[in-house]
This record gives sequence, structure tokens and C-alpha cells, in this order.
Amino acid sequence: MEHYSFFQSWLAVLCAILGTLIWRVAGVMLASRIPADGPMMGWVNTMAYALVAAVLLLIFVHPIGVLATTNLDQRVVGLAAGLVMMFFTKRLILSLFCGVGAFALAIEFI
Repeated sequence: MEHYSFFQSWLAVLCAILGTLIWRVAGVMLASRIPADGPMMGWVNTMAYALVAAVLLLIFVHPIGVLATTNLDQRVVGLAAGLVMMFFTKRLILSLFCGVGAFALAIEFI
């Protein structure tokens, strides 16, 4: 593995900041020209939800850190309990508590 110098590390950070900043500025400039209820914004929202779902599914299936010490079965129990509660109550906080509680119980008993 190659070690980077102090200058190269800060250059990489600067490039990352510029790369992110360019797209943020472009988004701010273009957002006022795109109608909020148009098909372009619908596509942007769809892609945003898809990216969030993909990242969460990746964390769910291939976790790292402390979550990696649990079994997939235990994570499925917590997810299923939270989704069922969301389906019946439509309340996010209650569903989160139910899912976390079921996950904790699954860790204890499975």
C-alpha cells in the first residue's frame, strides 16, 4: 500500500471538496429553473429514494462494525416488525421503536 505525503492528503481533500461543491452549486442554479412538480424533479426524487434504499439494503445485508456481529435472521426480525407496525399504524416513531425492540429481543433469544 502506498503512503501519501501530507501535501497529497490535503490535495485529495481539496479535490473532494471542489467536486462536491461544483455539483451543489449547479444544483442550486438549476433548481430554480425546474418546476417542482415536473417529470424531471420526479425522476430526481425517484433516484434519491433509490440510492437511499440501496445503501440501507447494503448495510442490512453486508453490515460492518457492531452490526456485523448479528445474524441476518435477527436483522430480518427487526425489519419485519418495523414494517408491519408501519403498515398498520402509519406512525414512524412507533414503528422505529417496535423494530428496534424486536431486533433487541431477537438478539437476546435467537
